[in-house]
Amino acid sequence: MLPSLLLAVVFTLTAGLLLAYRRQARFKAAAVAERQRTDEQLEQSDLRFRILTRATNDAVWDWNVETDSVWWNRNVQTLFGYTEEEVNPTSGWRVEHIHPDDRESVLNSVQTRMRSHEGFWSSEYRFRRADGTYANILDRGYILRDHDARPVRMIGSMMDISKQKREMELARSRDAALESARLKSQFLANMSHEIRTPMNSVIGMTDILLNTDVTSEQREFLEIVRMSAESLLTIINDILDFSKIEAGKLKFEMLDFEPRTVIEETTTLLVEQAHDKRLQLSSSIDADVPESVRGDPGRLRQVLVNLVGNAIKFTSEGGVTIRVKHDEETESHLMLRFEVTDTGIGIPSEARACLFQPFSQVDASTTRKYGGTGLGLAISKQLVNLMAGQIGCESTGQGSTFWFTARFEKVGAAKSSPEASSTGAPEIPRALRSIILPEQRRRTRILVAEDNPFNQKVVQRQLREMGFGVDAVADGIEVLEAMKRIPYDVVLMDCQMPEMDGYACAAEIRRREDNARHVPIIAMTAHVRKEDRDKCLAAGMDDFLSKPVRAPQLQDALTRWLCATSKATLAPVDSNTAREPVDLEIFLEVAGNNMQRLQELADRYVTQTTLQLAKLRDAVATGAAAEIKCIAHSAAGSSAMCGMTHLVELLRDLEQCGHDGRLARTPGLYSEIETEFERIKRALSEVNYEANSDCRR
Repeated sequence: MLPSLLLAVVFTLTAGLLLAYRRQARFKAAAVAERQRTDEQLEQSDLRFRILTRATNDAVWDWNVETDSVWWNRNVQTLFGYTEEEVNPTSGWRVEHIHPDDRESVLNSVQTRMRSHEGFWSSEYRFRRADGTYANILDRGYILRDHDARPVRMIGSMMDISKQKREMELARSRDAALESARLKSQFLANMSHEIRTPMNSVIGMTDILLNTDVTSEQREFLEIVRMSAESLLTIINDILDFSKIEAGKLKFEMLDFEPRTVIEETTTLLVEQAHDKRLQLSSSIDADVPESVRGDPGRLRQVLVNLVGNAIKFTSEGGVTIRVKHDEETESHLMLRFEVTDTGIGIPSEARACLFQPFSQVDASTTRKYGGTGLGLAISKQLVNLMAGQIGCESTGQGSTFWFTARFEKVGAAKSSPEASSTGAPEIPRALRSIILPEQRRRTRILVAEDNPFNQKVVQRQLREMGFGVDAVADGIEVLEAMKRIPYDVVLMDCQMPEMDGYACAAEIRRREDNARHVPIIAMTAHVRKEDRDKCLAAGMDDFLSKPVRAPQLQDALTRWLCATSKATLAPVDSNTAREPVDLEIFLEVAGNNMQRLQELADRYVTQTTLQLAKLRDAVATGAAAEIKCIAHSAAGSSAMCGMTHLVELLRDLEQCGHDGRLARTPGLYSEIETEFERIKRALSEVNYEANSDCRR
């Protein structure tokens, strides 16, 4: 019994042990299998990590904090130029390549992150390349911790952001430069405004005084004041133009215009300056130059006036000649070449290189002797560049030729649509200008809004001499009060005034009109930028006059708007009135609105033209076509400058006959020319040169 029981116990124990062993074996097998799966997963994860590090452009690193070993992918060599042997797999190698000025802050930031139990770190610093230069680095890393939150591993990547940093620096520099240019432009505009305001008084009062009875010595003094003020105004305009060009804010118009007209306007502006130095000012336009082109006549005239003015300035005897040639063309555009030749002092070859540089002249004595800012040629070069042309100078020791080319659209070709600066002022034919009846002028009431008392007096005096009734107020609120009491015909509005400025006042006037009678508002402002003009028009003003306000421009603006708003103000015009032999408005402008100079210029014109017509008569009699063309061209140029409009037409016809060799018409044309010249002489003899106003007969 006992052995059997013992045997049963042994069997039971043996079965239990065997079962436990089998279970343990299964557990061990499962553990081994789990470990194998874990190892495989780790191996696969590591493989994916290695593959990923190859796919990126960053330098990837894996830092074992406990062993201080660092693994790098190959980009550490590619990005920074190191060989595999030069890369030391320790954190010390990495630290020593951080820029000394950045090293402490980088190490401190890493330690701070590790101690703070945070899992992410990033920093920007400079890292030394193999060639000794430094790359700008964005470094980012993830911190791995054990169960006790101790950092045991850190994995991250270094991105070279040198290019982005350069681009950001360039962008910042560009923005800073643009802001600097904007501030400079704004500063110059503000300074221009502050200078133009008193200049308006200086020039205006001087013009008024020159039209009064003064002694010859007083007239000489006043002329010096006027010329000095004009010179200062030219300097202001040059600096403003240069600033606009630098800031890229210079606007170009696109208008159909005649190159011949621009040449004539240029010579008209400068003929008196040339005559004062006893210089001959002439022009020549080749036959293949088209009658009309499309571009900006104002900017073209600005370049020509600069070059011709310089030529006159630096020429003491002889003359200055303007020539226009056809250069080249495409289907839609053509290039014209303009040459200004003088017989002046010449320019040494070594000095020509600096001619078109800003604030530079041939030598330091030039400014003292001749004046100027040294900006004229620099501005001309920039304007020519903007017209897709080139500019240069040729000089042979005595005399110089300044030339430039400019590209224009052909009239009739597809027209581009750049922004054009237009005031929206009505166009009044020349034949209808400045013929408002005297009694109507007396009935016209003009309100002047101007806070500067000196400028108030200038404009009031100018308007009264034109025959208009005028009142003056000092701010926009007073304008509105005055317009409640009196139905003014025109408001001359300064833009910068206390209490209520001109912009707000104009807007309020338009609001109150409410489709009632439209009162023309003409801005008078020392601000001369296009954006200032646009601001005036946007506020409801109709026209724009920049200070200093000249009497001819003021009268022209008033005539345009008064004629446009009230046809009854026009004097009756017949065909004879429309074809007056002399346009005294042009002639007086050439004479600087000075009656004494007008008489001198008239005498000089009659003497010169008499001699020219005598030579022309002989050329017609002998059938000398070349002489007919040359003399008629010269006489037409001087006549155009002085406003002899019908005589110019006849001379142009005669010039063309000489050019074409059609001599049969020349005797009849010459007879008409003589008749018209007699009309001119009678008209000039009837002018009241002692008048103090506008030389109307």
